[in-house]
This record gives sequence, structure tokens and C-alpha cells, in this order.
Amino acid sequence: MQHLSKIGLPWTIATSGERAQTEMLVKGLRLPKSVPVVSGDDVKNAKPAPGIFLLASEKLGVAISDCIIHRSSMSLASRRMKALGVGLLCGGYAKEELERAGAHLVYDDPAELLENLAELGIKEEQ
Repeated sequence: MQHLSKIGLPWTIATSGERAQTEMLVKGLRLPKSVPVVSGDDVKNAKPAPGIFLLASEKLGVAISDCIIHRSSMSLASRRMKALGVGLLCGGYAKEELERAGAHLVYDDPAELLENLAELGIKEEQ
């Protein structure tokens, strides 16, 4: 997350969890103030509706089709909103599960994802 901020790439945390729980979980991350956090409390229907991701892209000022969404929400995001789904194996899902859910690319962990940003169309210099 620090690297994404360093290269000027807008990013957010969007989760269907409740705001109180989400705030507790991200408290230790020391997020930059420019990073929006969207929780299930911010939308009418958190799951399986796409509202969380649409609101997150709106807060970022980025079209949803230019967003990369990772993990369990990939299917909804990539198939219904034309966002790119990316899976991380460190999240507890098998590669096949992530691909069935809509992951176009699957990486072992965030470090491997960072090593391959160019595959995602992300330039190191924004």
C-alpha cells in the first residue's frame, strides 16, 4: 500500500464489513488521509451488490473499468462492472477458486503482485 501511494496510484480499502469493525482492523495501518475507506455501512446493500466498489471508485475519481479489485469480490466486480480481478493466494483461496471467481491474474502474495505491476498496466511513474 505504501508503494502504491509512493508512485501516486490512487487506492482504497472497500469491504462489506461494518464501519466499526473495519476501522478497528485498519487502525494500525497508518493510512494516508487521502485513502478512502468504504464499508458496508456506506451503501444500501453491501453484498452481493456492487455498491461498495462503485462508491470506492467514485471516491477515488476513477472509472470502475479502470479499477483493479482483488480477492473474494472479484467475480462481481470483474464480471458485472468490467473491473480487473486479481487474486492473491495468501488470502486462503486456491488458485482455481480465484480463477473461477473471475481473477484474470493470480499472485502468491502482495510482494509478487508489486513485482508484476506492469502486467496490470500500472506504470511505476504515474
